[in-house]
Amino acid sequence: MENFNIKSEFVLEKFQFDQNFIIPSVKNMNTDSVINIYENMRDFFPKYQENNQEIILAPRLENILDNFDALLLDAYGVLNIGSSLIPGITKTLEKARQKNITLLVVTNGASNNSFKKRDQLASLGLEFSNDEIISSRETAEIFLSLNQPKGPLGVLGNVGNNFKIPNLSCFELEQDLDMFDEMNSFILLGTLHWDTVWQEILFNSLNANPRPLFVANPDLIAPHEKNFSMEPAYYVSHLIKNGIHLPFWLGKPFPTIFELAINRLNELSGRYIPLSRIGMVGDTLHTDVLGANSFGLKSILMTKHGLFKNADVGSVIRKTNISPDYIVESP
Repeated sequence: MENFNIKSEFVLEKFQFDQNFIIPSVKNMNTDSVINIYENMRDFFPKYQENNQEIILAPRLENILDNFDALLLDAYGVLNIGSSLIPGITKTLEKARQKNITLLVVTNGASNNSFKKRDQLASLGLEFSNDEIISSRETAEIFLSLNQPKGPLGVLGNVGNNFKIPNLSCFELEQDLDMFDEMNSFILLGTLHWDTVWQEILFNSLNANPRPLFVANPDLIAPHEKNFSMEPAYYVSHLIKNGIHLPFWLGKPFPTIFELAINRLNELSGRYIPLSRIGMVGDTLHTDVLGANSFGLKSILMTKHGLFKNADVGSVIRKTNISPDYIVESP
Protein backbone atom coordinates (compact mmCIF):
# COMPACT_ATOMS: atom_id res chain seq x y z
CA MET A 1 0.00 0.00 0.00
CA GLU A 2 1.15 3.53 -0.79
CA ASN A 3 0.40 6.49 1.49
CA PHE A 4 0.25 10.14 0.57
CA ASN A 5 -0.89 13.13 2.62
CA ILE A 6 -3.53 15.70 1.77
CA LYS A 7 -4.48 18.97 3.42
CA SER A 8 -6.56 17.44 6.20
CA GLU A 9 -6.28 14.98 9.06
CA PHE A 10 -7.10 12.09 6.70
CA VAL A 11 -4.38 10.16 4.91
CA LEU A 12 -5.21 8.70 1.51
CA GLU A 13 -3.87 5.22 0.90
CA LYS A 14 -3.59 3.40 -2.40
CA PHE A 15 -3.98 -0.33 -2.82
CA GLN A 16 -3.18 -2.58 -5.76
CA PHE A 17 -5.28 -5.67 -6.36
CA ASP A 18 -3.68 -8.80 -7.75
CA GLN A 19 -3.15 -8.29 -11.48
CA ASN A 20 -5.31 -11.35 -12.23
CA PHE A 21 -8.24 -10.03 -10.22
CA ILE A 22 -11.31 -9.40 -12.39
CA ILE A 23 -14.54 -7.75 -11.24
CA PRO A 24 -17.49 -9.25 -13.13
CA SER A 25 -20.10 -7.09 -14.77
CA VAL A 26 -23.36 -6.54 -12.92
CA LYS A 27 -25.22 -9.15 -14.98
CA ASN A 28 -22.54 -11.77 -14.24
CA MET A 29 -22.46 -11.30 -10.46
CA ASN A 30 -23.32 -14.35 -8.38
CA THR A 31 -22.50 -15.72 -4.93
CA ASP A 32 -19.07 -17.00 -6.02
CA SER A 33 -18.06 -13.67 -7.54
CA VAL A 34 -19.27 -11.79 -4.45
CA ILE A 35 -17.07 -13.98 -2.27
CA ASN A 36 -14.13 -13.55 -4.64
CA ILE A 37 -14.35 -9.75 -4.57
CA TYR A 38 -14.65 -9.70 -0.78
CA GLU A 39 -11.62 -12.00 -0.51
CA ASN A 40 -9.58 -9.60 -2.63
CA MET A 41 -10.60 -6.79 -0.28
CA ARG A 42 -9.45 -8.63 2.85
CA ASP A 43 -6.17 -6.69 3.13
CA PHE A 44 -8.05 -3.56 4.12
CA PHE A 45 -10.87 -5.24 6.05
CA PRO A 46 -10.66 -5.97 9.81
CA LYS A 47 -8.52 -8.95 10.68
CA TYR A 48 -10.21 -12.21 11.53
CA GLN A 49 -9.43 -13.45 15.04
CA GLU A 50 -8.72 -17.17 14.88
CA ASN A 51 -10.59 -19.44 17.27
CA ASN A 52 -10.56 -23.20 17.50
CA GLN A 53 -14.15 -23.68 18.64
CA GLU A 54 -16.41 -25.86 16.57
CA ILE A 55 -19.29 -24.21 14.77
CA ILE A 56 -22.62 -24.87 16.51
CA LEU A 57 -25.36 -25.86 14.07
CA ALA A 58 -29.06 -25.31 14.70
CA PRO A 59 -32.10 -25.39 12.43
CA ARG A 60 -33.43 -22.03 13.59
CA LEU A 61 -32.37 -18.92 15.47
CA GLU A 62 -35.08 -19.55 18.05
CA ASN A 63 -33.27 -22.76 19.07
CA ILE A 64 -30.25 -20.83 20.40
CA LEU A 65 -31.90 -17.77 21.98
CA ASP A 66 -30.98 -18.84 25.52
CA ASN A 67 -27.29 -18.32 24.68
CA PHE A 68 -27.73 -14.55 24.34
CA ASP A 69 -28.75 -11.45 26.26
CA ALA A 70 -28.75 -9.27 23.14
CA LEU A 71 -28.96 -9.72 19.38
CA LEU A 72 -27.72 -7.42 16.64
CA LEU A 73 -29.86 -8.06 13.56
CA ASP A 74 -28.84 -7.49 9.99
CA ALA A 75 -31.80 -6.41 7.87
CA TYR A 76 -31.54 -7.81 4.34
CA GLY A 77 -31.23 -11.59 4.51
CA VAL A 78 -32.28 -11.80 8.17
CA LEU A 79 -35.43 -9.72 8.59
CA ASN A 80 -36.49 -9.29 4.99
CA ILE A 81 -35.63 -10.04 1.39
CA GLY A 82 -36.65 -7.10 -0.74
CA SER A 83 -40.26 -6.31 0.13
CA SER A 84 -40.98 -9.65 1.85
CA LEU A 85 -40.50 -10.68 5.46
CA ILE A 86 -38.42 -13.78 6.02
CA PRO A 87 -40.79 -16.54 7.21
CA GLY A 88 -40.64 -17.10 10.96
CA ILE A 89 -38.85 -13.88 11.89
CA THR A 90 -41.86 -12.28 13.61
CA LYS A 91 -42.42 -15.28 15.88
CA THR A 92 -38.74 -15.61 16.76
CA LEU A 93 -38.35 -11.93 17.65
CA GLU A 94 -41.46 -12.14 19.82
CA LYS A 95 -39.88 -15.08 21.68
CA ALA A 96 -36.64 -13.12 22.06
CA ARG A 97 -38.48 -10.18 23.61
CA GLN A 98 -40.34 -12.55 25.97
CA LYS A 99 -36.93 -13.75 27.14
CA ASN A 100 -35.85 -10.11 27.72
CA ILE A 101 -33.25 -10.30 24.96
CA THR A 102 -32.37 -6.78 23.82
CA LEU A 103 -32.76 -6.36 20.06
CA LEU A 104 -31.02 -3.90 17.78
CA VAL A 105 -31.18 -3.74 13.99
CA VAL A 106 -27.74 -2.90 12.58
CA THR A 107 -27.94 -2.22 8.87
CA ASN A 108 -25.49 -1.05 6.22
CA GLY A 109 -28.36 0.64 4.39
CA ALA A 110 -27.48 4.34 4.21
CA SER A 111 -29.55 5.83 1.40
CA ASN A 112 -32.25 6.71 3.93
CA ASN A 113 -32.13 7.46 7.64
CA SER A 114 -32.98 5.04 10.44
CA PHE A 115 -36.54 6.39 10.73
CA LYS A 116 -37.23 5.32 7.15
CA LYS A 117 -35.91 1.85 7.93
CA ARG A 118 -38.21 1.67 10.95
CA ASP A 119 -41.18 2.66 8.79
CA GLN A 120 -40.22 0.12 6.11
CA LEU A 121 -39.99 -2.71 8.64
CA ALA A 122 -43.24 -1.60 10.29
CA SER A 123 -44.97 -1.75 6.92
CA LEU A 124 -43.88 -5.40 6.74
CA GLY A 125 -45.18 -6.12 10.25
CA LEU A 126 -41.99 -5.78 12.32
CA GLU A 127 -42.16 -3.15 15.05
CA PHE A 128 -38.97 -1.51 16.32
CA SER A 129 -38.55 1.73 18.22
CA ASN A 130 -36.39 4.52 16.81
CA ASP A 131 -33.63 3.57 19.25
CA GLU A 132 -33.68 -0.08 18.16
CA ILE A 133 -32.22 0.67 14.73
CA ILE A 134 -28.70 1.83 13.89
CA SER A 135 -27.84 2.39 10.25
CA SER A 136 -24.49 3.03 8.64
CA ARG A 137 -25.93 6.42 7.61
CA GLU A 138 -26.36 7.30 11.29
CA THR A 139 -22.85 5.99 11.89
CA ALA A 140 -21.53 8.26 9.14
CA GLU A 141 -23.35 11.27 10.57
CA ILE A 142 -21.87 10.69 14.02
CA PHE A 143 -18.37 9.90 12.72
CA LEU A 144 -18.21 12.98 10.49
CA SER A 145 -19.57 15.20 13.28
CA LEU A 146 -16.67 14.10 15.50
CA ASN A 147 -14.01 13.78 12.77
CA GLN A 148 -14.80 16.52 10.32
CA PRO A 149 -13.02 16.52 6.98
CA LYS A 150 -12.27 19.73 5.18
CA GLY A 151 -15.48 20.99 3.61
CA PRO A 152 -17.45 21.28 1.52
CA LEU A 153 -18.59 17.63 1.54
CA GLY A 154 -20.20 16.25 -1.61
CA VAL A 155 -23.09 13.89 -0.89
CA LEU A 156 -23.80 11.04 -3.33
CA GLY A 157 -26.55 8.43 -3.37
CA ASN A 158 -28.95 10.09 -0.97
CA VAL A 159 -32.62 9.30 -1.57
CA GLY A 160 -33.99 10.47 1.80
CA ASN A 161 -33.81 13.65 3.81
CA ASN A 162 -30.86 15.96 3.27
CA PHE A 163 -27.63 14.62 4.72
CA LYS A 164 -26.47 17.18 7.29
CA ILE A 165 -23.40 17.47 9.51
CA PRO A 166 -23.19 20.34 12.05
CA ASN A 167 -20.62 22.99 11.04
CA LEU A 168 -19.87 21.24 7.74
CA SER A 169 -21.19 22.39 4.38
CA CYS A 170 -22.84 19.45 2.60
CA PHE A 171 -23.93 19.56 -1.04
CA GLU A 172 -26.25 17.05 -2.71
CA LEU A 173 -24.30 16.54 -5.92
CA GLU A 174 -27.18 14.93 -7.83
CA GLN A 175 -28.77 18.37 -7.74
CA ASP A 176 -25.73 20.18 -9.16
CA LEU A 177 -23.15 18.27 -11.18
CA ASP A 178 -21.06 21.41 -11.67
CA MET A 179 -20.14 21.38 -7.96
CA PHE A 180 -18.16 18.12 -8.17
CA ASP A 181 -14.70 19.58 -8.55
CA GLU A 182 -15.34 22.19 -5.86
CA MET A 183 -15.78 19.54 -3.16
CA ASN A 184 -12.97 18.82 -0.70
CA SER A 185 -14.39 15.44 0.30
CA PHE A 186 -17.22 13.07 -0.64
CA ILE A 187 -19.56 10.60 0.99
CA LEU A 188 -21.24 7.79 -0.94
CA LEU A 189 -24.43 6.72 0.84
CA GLY A 190 -26.05 4.39 -1.66
CA THR A 191 -26.19 3.36 -5.30
CA LEU A 192 -29.91 2.92 -5.95
CA HIS A 193 -29.74 5.26 -8.95
CA TRP A 194 -26.02 4.82 -9.69
CA ASP A 195 -24.89 4.27 -13.27
CA THR A 196 -21.80 4.44 -15.46
CA VAL A 197 -22.16 8.20 -15.85
CA TRP A 198 -21.94 8.84 -12.11
CA GLN A 199 -19.13 6.30 -11.82
CA GLU A 200 -17.11 8.08 -14.50
CA ILE A 201 -17.70 11.53 -13.01
CA LEU A 202 -16.56 10.40 -9.55
CA PHE A 203 -13.55 8.55 -10.97
CA ASN A 204 -12.41 11.52 -13.08
CA SER A 205 -12.82 13.96 -10.19
CA LEU A 206 -10.88 11.82 -7.70
CA ASN A 207 -8.24 10.88 -10.25
CA ALA A 208 -7.55 14.51 -11.10
CA ASN A 209 -7.61 15.69 -7.49
CA PRO A 210 -7.45 12.98 -4.77
CA ARG A 211 -9.70 13.81 -1.81
CA PRO A 212 -11.25 11.77 1.02
CA LEU A 213 -14.10 9.47 0.00
CA PHE A 214 -16.29 8.15 2.82
CA VAL A 215 -18.41 5.09 2.06
CA ALA A 216 -21.28 4.46 4.43
CA ASN A 217 -22.21 1.06 2.99
CA PRO A 218 -19.41 -1.54 2.58
CA ASP A 219 -21.82 -4.13 1.12
CA LEU A 220 -21.13 -5.45 -2.37
CA ILE A 221 -24.69 -6.65 -2.92
CA ALA A 222 -28.09 -6.84 -1.25
CA PRO A 223 -30.28 -9.94 -1.75
CA HIS A 224 -33.73 -9.64 -3.29
CA GLU A 225 -36.33 -12.26 -4.12
CA LYS A 226 -34.82 -13.19 -7.50
CA ASN A 227 -31.54 -11.30 -7.80
CA PHE A 228 -28.94 -9.09 -6.16
CA SER A 229 -28.76 -5.32 -6.21
CA MET A 230 -25.27 -3.85 -6.53
CA GLU A 231 -24.29 -1.78 -3.50
CA PRO A 232 -21.58 0.88 -2.96
CA ALA A 233 -18.63 -1.47 -2.33
CA TYR A 234 -19.11 -3.02 -5.78
CA TYR A 235 -18.62 0.32 -7.50
CA VAL A 236 -15.88 1.41 -5.11
CA SER A 237 -13.95 -1.81 -5.85
CA HIS A 238 -13.87 -0.67 -9.50
CA LEU A 239 -12.48 2.71 -8.40
CA ILE A 240 -9.74 1.05 -6.35
CA LYS A 241 -8.84 -1.34 -9.16
CA ASN A 242 -8.50 1.63 -11.50
CA GLY A 243 -6.07 3.45 -9.23
CA ILE A 244 -8.24 5.54 -6.92
CA HIS A 245 -7.20 5.61 -3.26
CA LEU A 246 -8.98 3.58 -0.60
CA PRO A 247 -12.07 5.11 0.93
CA PHE A 248 -12.90 5.46 4.60
CA TRP A 249 -15.50 2.78 5.40
CA LEU A 250 -18.17 3.38 8.03
CA GLY A 251 -20.47 0.31 8.15
CA LYS A 252 -20.07 -3.39 8.91
CA PRO A 253 -17.52 -5.01 9.20
CA PHE A 254 -15.67 -1.89 10.36
CA PRO A 255 -15.52 -1.05 14.08
CA THR A 256 -17.27 2.35 14.24
CA ILE A 257 -20.76 0.94 13.73
CA PHE A 258 -20.14 -1.84 16.27
CA GLU A 259 -18.94 0.66 18.87
CA LEU A 260 -22.17 2.61 18.44
CA ALA A 261 -24.22 -0.59 18.52
CA ILE A 262 -22.72 -1.84 21.79
CA ASN A 263 -23.24 1.54 23.46
CA ARG A 264 -26.84 1.57 22.25
CA LEU A 265 -27.46 -1.98 23.50
CA ASN A 266 -26.25 -1.07 26.97
CA GLU A 267 -28.49 2.01 26.97
CA LEU A 268 -31.52 0.00 25.85
CA SER A 269 -30.97 -2.76 28.39
CA GLY A 270 -29.96 -0.46 31.25
CA ARG A 271 -26.95 -2.61 32.05
CA TYR A 272 -23.60 -3.76 30.71
CA ILE A 273 -23.96 -6.82 28.49
CA PRO A 274 -20.79 -8.95 28.12
CA LEU A 275 -19.64 -9.19 24.51
CA SER A 276 -19.79 -12.98 24.73
CA ARG A 277 -23.55 -12.72 25.32
CA ILE A 278 -24.17 -10.57 22.24
CA GLY A 279 -24.89 -12.28 18.93
CA MET A 280 -24.62 -10.67 15.50
CA VAL A 281 -27.15 -12.33 13.17
CA GLY A 282 -26.32 -11.88 9.49
CA ASP A 283 -26.26 -13.53 6.09
CA THR A 284 -22.74 -12.53 5.02
CA LEU A 285 -19.35 -13.79 6.20
CA HIS A 286 -17.30 -10.74 5.21
CA THR A 287 -19.49 -8.06 6.82
CA ASP A 288 -21.65 -9.52 9.59
CA VAL A 289 -19.51 -12.45 10.74
CA LEU A 290 -16.09 -10.88 10.22
CA GLY A 291 -17.20 -7.64 11.88
CA ALA A 292 -18.60 -9.46 14.90
CA ASN A 293 -15.52 -11.65 15.20
CA SER A 294 -13.07 -8.75 15.03
CA PHE A 295 -15.05 -6.88 17.70
CA GLY A 296 -15.26 -9.84 20.08
CA LEU A 297 -18.94 -10.67 19.57
CA LYS A 298 -20.56 -14.01 18.79
CA SER A 299 -21.63 -14.44 15.19
CA ILE A 300 -24.67 -16.25 13.80
CA LEU A 301 -24.80 -16.94 10.06
CA MET A 302 -28.30 -17.38 8.60
CA THR A 303 -28.06 -19.30 5.37
CA LYS A 304 -31.45 -20.04 3.82
CA HIS A 305 -32.60 -16.66 2.54
CA GLY A 306 -29.74 -14.25 1.80
CA LEU A 307 -26.36 -14.42 0.08
CA PHE A 308 -25.86 -18.14 0.79
CA LYS A 309 -29.24 -19.36 -0.39
CA ASN A 310 -28.56 -22.57 -2.36
CA ALA A 311 -24.79 -22.20 -1.76
CA ASP A 312 -22.31 -24.69 -0.27
CA VAL A 313 -21.65 -22.76 2.94
CA GLY A 314 -19.04 -25.21 4.19
CA SER A 315 -16.85 -24.78 1.13
CA VAL A 316 -17.06 -20.98 1.41
CA ILE A 317 -16.05 -21.12 5.06
CA ARG A 318 -13.06 -23.29 4.18
CA LYS A 319 -12.08 -20.98 1.33
CA THR A 320 -12.31 -17.78 3.37
CA ASN A 321 -11.29 -19.14 6.76
CA ILE A 322 -14.07 -17.02 8.28
CA SER A 323 -16.02 -19.23 10.68
CA PRO A 324 -19.20 -18.12 12.41
CA ASP A 325 -19.85 -19.29 15.96
CA TYR A 326 -23.30 -20.53 14.94
CA ILE A 327 -25.00 -21.47 11.68
CA VAL A 328 -28.79 -21.46 11.44
CA GLU A 329 -30.93 -21.90 8.36
CA SER A 330 -33.87 -19.69 9.34
CA PRO A 331 -35.24 -17.54 12.14
